[in-house]
Amino acid sequence: MAGLSLGGVNLDVQGLVAQLMQIESRPLTRLIEKNNEFQSQLSAFGRLKGALSSFQTSMENLSSLDKFEVYKTSTSETDTDRSFTATVDSNATTANYSIDVTQLATTSKYGSDSTNPFADTGTTTISTASTFDVSVNGESMSVAVDGLTLLEARDAINASANSNGVGVTASIVSTQSNEHFLVLTGTDTGSDNEIVITDNDAKTNLKFGTGTTMRIQEAVNATIEVDGQYTISSASNTVQDAISGVTLNLLKTSTAAADLSIERDEESVKTSIESLVSAFNTLNSTVADLKENALQGDSILNSIFNGIKSEFNTSAGLSGSFNFLSEVGVTSDAKTGDLILDSSKLTSAISADYDSVSQLFANDSQGVAFRLDTLMDQYLQSDGLIDNRQDGLNSRIDSNSDDQERVNYRLELIEGRYLKQFSALDLLISESNSTSSYLTQQLASLPGFSSNN
Repeated sequence: MAGLSLGGVNLDVQGLVAQLMQIESRPLTRLIEKNNEFQSQLSAFGRLKGALSSFQTSMENLSSLDKFEVYKTSTSETDTDRSFTATVDSNATTANYSIDVTQLATTSKYGSDSTNPFADTGTTTISTASTFDVSVNGESMSVAVDGLTLLEARDAINASANSNGVGVTASIVSTQSNEHFLVLTGTDTGSDNEIVITDNDAKTNLKFGTGTTMRIQEAVNATIEVDGQYTISSASNTVQDAISGVTLNLLKTSTAAADLSIERDEESVKTSIESLVSAFNTLNSTVADLKENALQGDSILNSIFNGIKSEFNTSAGLSGSFNFLSEVGVTSDAKTGDLILDSSKLTSAISADYDSVSQLFANDSQGVAFRLDTLMDQYLQSDGLIDNRQDGLNSRIDSNSDDQERVNYRLELIEGRYLKQFSALDLLISESNSTSSYLTQQLASLPGFSSNN
């Protein structure tokens, strides 16, 4: 009967089930690995899209001919003693001008009677039935100030001006000797914005009006002389298009006419081309990394990048001096694929034939940057190659997630079955061991029984 004993074995149910579940979980492991692959590819296409977007941004100043119409200005005045500054747009042309600022535009300003100050701003009130009308450039208001303090009058005027759209503000000026005055200031410069005050009633201690008006400053237009021949008037100190494509910001009247020079900003164009080269090299590095890792052998990645390189190597087919980037100093490294810029050659090309350089990059339908910009639009559009691939990957990720849920549910059922079966087996073994021990004890108690028999 000793052969019935299982030696007191107790099964490691949890350990046995865990080992079996490792085998059963292999389909889930494969699903997780596939999901990680999909996620990695999705992230990689995000990187590619970002690099393509940056590459497209780098050609923003090169993909249309008007972007090559960039100019810079210089004047004969020193930085610390300027009578004006100048900015230019694409409508400007290279030229030289003489600019003389003879008058700055000013606002209108009136003050209350300097011989009749207020002793305070918040106690003394305006006496006599007092109203006055104010108009500026066709907009008017009537303000009643009788019985108001200076502070209250200021606030009433400002509130009325705001509600009636009258270009004037009221403020208080106080002297060290505690004398206080009300001041009205126009909000806009130019002769059309002169403040007109009509006194409706005689005032004892606030005098604005005929015979007692205190005009501090008249509203006048700015005036400049161009080339000593042409006088230009402006309501503002910002003078636009007096010279085509040029905006003058007047700072002060001139002591003498100053020279203004306008010329093409060739350095800006060179900087834009340098940015294009740098952005392509960053894209090239990103693509190389993706090819070695997440998008190895991916047909869309290869198609996109080969399309870009093809545009770089295609002739612009123009009648000008330049048709290939190499002719203006942009070549490709045969080993790495990076672009290399010969700055000296580019400078020479720009100086020799600026228009042909601009056509090489920006000619409609034929310029290199124009074609590349159009190509980037195709790649980056909402229903383009990359978006479609990302949509496909997201769909696979969703499907994979559903498959994982189904497999997890099946594994839970299998694990439960294993636990039940091995727990039953463990109980059976325990019961068998107990029976074997009992029989052994009973047999040992029989007369003449020997365990050696």
